[in-house]
Amino acid sequence: MNPDSIQTIVFDWGDTLMRVFPESQGPMALWTKVEAMPNALEMLSTLNSQFKLVLASNAQESSAEDIRTALNRVNLGQFISEIYTYHELGARKPEQAFFRVLEQKLNTPAHQLIMIGDDYRKDILPAWNAGWLTMWYNPLNQLAEAHLPVQHYECADLGEIPNLLQNQPLPSLQTCLAWYMQERVTHTLLAHVQTVSAAAYQMAVWLKEYEPNVSPLLAHRGGYLHDLAKLIETKETNHAKLAENLLMEYRQPILAKIAGRHLMGDLKSSDNRPTTWEEKIVHYADKLAEGSELVSLSERLTALKGRYPQFLDIIDGNRRLIEALEIEIATALHHSPQELLADLKTALYNGNS
Repeated sequence: MNPDSIQTIVFDWGDTLMRVFPESQGPMALWTKVEAMPNALEMLSTLNSQFKLVLASNAQESSAEDIRTALNRVNLGQFISEIYTYHELGARKPEQAFFRVLEQKLNTPAHQLIMIGDDYRKDILPAWNAGWLTMWYNPLNQLAEAHLPVQHYECADLGEIPNLLQNQPLPSLQTCLAWYMQERVTHTLLAHVQTVSAAAYQMAVWLKEYEPNVSPLLAHRGGYLHDLAKLIETKETNHAKLAENLLMEYRQPILAKIAGRHLMGDLKSSDNRPTTWEEKIVHYADKLAEGSELVSLSERLTALKGRYPQFLDIIDGNRRLIEALEIEIATALHHSPQELLADLKTALYNGNS
């Protein structure tokens, strides 16, 4: 999928385009106070010349006409060409019928549609399952189910959407898995990269509270794909560089850099050491994942030395550098390394974040 294929953007309504005030009753059009979400007007105005903009809602008390009236009260209605509710579709999110009937009503195939909404379970998961592109509007920095974000894009501010849609989406989970399958991946390797990606994603979600430009979705995909060439390493080229080359072939230059900079032996190299937060987080998450189990950095290094005795000098020679990276990340998260590992284990194993 690519952004050039998008013909129509389907927006959720409540808490995506217009704020919901839980204390207000009845159709929003009749509420004393109505309010557009921050930057909604500017965002729709920018997108209006490029895409067909549609609203599809689960609203039960408001008809399409009521929704139009509410949108007009905050000057958003002029940009929304069509509005659909249960009355028009005969289904509600997350039912697949909601999306299939919308495709028919819009006369548009799934791959030319993108769903933008704030509810991961009702907006994003079912639209992804229907084969649509998806963008999670996530201003509260919530965590995807099972540390497995399926969305193609994510934003914390509606004002980010026009620029995001100019960029190639990150590869879907299906695409990532297909790339691994082409390289004859094993169950063991998949289990490892799933742990690395989940840990990297969780740390990035936490870090976003302090560093707003961090992308948890990018950290997840970077962690998932960092070992793409693990099983095809050659004597001439290490697997990090091979993965970097493969991802460049797949037109994923940012993910290529993450993969190319995850080896401990490159920490001394000004060209190959991780520099962005996403690169650093994936590098560190990989050093905490012994197979599919999260362990301390010391335990992981001991295991690596036992498995790769030919690299003893490299591991020992870079130990202080990886320990410094651990402290940098933990400090940014207002944790000690021990607290960070304990919280990661709790989050991944018990589902608490």
